[in-house]
Amino acid sequence: MSKKNRLKKATPAEIKTAIVYGVGMLLFVLATFYAGYRMQSTSPIPPGPDQVPAHFERVEDAMPFPQTLDPAEFKISTIREAYSVARELPEVLVQQPCYCYCQRQGHRSLLDCFRDLHATSCDICINEARLAGRLHRQGKTADEIQTAIIQKQWANLGSSR
Repeated sequence: MSKKNRLKKATPAEIKTAIVYGVGMLLFVLATFYAGYRMQSTSPIPPGPDQVPAHFERVEDAMPFPQTLDPAEFKISTIREAYSVARELPEVLVQQPCYCYCQRQGHRSLLDCFRDLHATSCDICINEARLAGRLHRQGKTADEIQTAIIQKQWANLGSSR
């Protein structure tokens, strides 16, 4: 064989660099697929307008209410307000659907979002609870609040398309 066709033998440093680069690319590809899977499995887009997420029709069916976190634990005012609504109005939030579709996590109503830190990273939960509190203070019933939440979510869905 001629000298021209021979490949240069890789040095240990070049081999190490190639392995690190290959592993990095593999991790990047896996992370991309995982992120895509998570986005798909937690998508807030409902199957249809007639399918409302999990909630209780009757307060009695939800008893006993889950314990919610203390609002004083939170520094951000919107989060603190939402956790306050959950603490003060469990009978209202238990009758509300949660449009982040967290029933996949075992949640049975909007109230369940506030039993742990789930709602702290979910604008849907925070905004629904704050809306429920505002409408309750205006004298709206749980059914009227539910209608407002459903209409708001479908209006938001329409504007995001």
